[in-house]
Amino acid sequence: RQLFGLTPSEARVAAAIAEGVAPEEIAERLGVSTGTVRSHLKQALGKTGTHRQSELAALVNHSVAMLG
Repeated sequence: RQLFGLTPSEARVAAAIAEGVAPEEIAERLGVSTGTVRSHLKQALGKTGTHRQSELAALVNHSVAMLG
C-alpha cells in the first residue's frame, strides 16, 4: 500500500486482483458495488503506472516477493 501510495480500499482491490479474483467477486467480498471496485481499480492502475489488471497483478506479486 505504502509503496504505491494506495488507499486502504485500493490496496484491498489490488491485492485481490493479484490473487486472481474477478472484480464482481471482490465487490461481493467487500460488500460494495462492482462500480466501486472498478473505481478503486482504475485509481490503483493509475498510481502504479499499469494499464491492465494482469499488469497490476504481476506488479503486486513481484513487489510482495521483493519485500518478503
